[in-house]
Amino acid sequence: MASDVVYEAIRTYLSAAWSETPIEWENEAFNQPSDGWVAVEIAGTSYAQQSIGADDPAENRWDEDGILWLHVIVPTGTGSVTARRWAKQLADLFRGARLLSDDLEFLDASIGAGDRGVDEGPHWMITVSVDWRREEA
Repeated sequence: MASDVVYEAIRTYLSAAWSETPIEWENEAFNQPSDGWVAVEIAGTSYAQQSIGADDPAENRWDEDGILWLHVIVPTGTGSVTARRWAKQLADLFRGARLLSDDLEFLDASIGAGDRGVDEGPHWMITVSVDWRREEA
């Protein structure tokens, strides 16, 4: 799991920069719109000590890495062009972006294959993943 500091920085940035669709945040009530939305997941992949030598080991530098998943969801049967356009726009929002006084940087991004979901349900999804790294100041 990503730290609260990273989560809040990404949430603030994305909320201000994205207006194409509603955003569904983790573990919050959400009414699914009929014409599409973006569901957000933020995960940490490592939280590791990067320096040694402080008198108190807790004073050493700890960095964290992770992945931001932006699931673009549209109604089944409406084609993939709009979802792909939104996916590219989302990826571009994080291209070269740095937050938290440049301590949080966004790295490689990928737009995955589309997915019809369970039993070819009412929604179609394409996911953008963005790698991130936070170097503790």
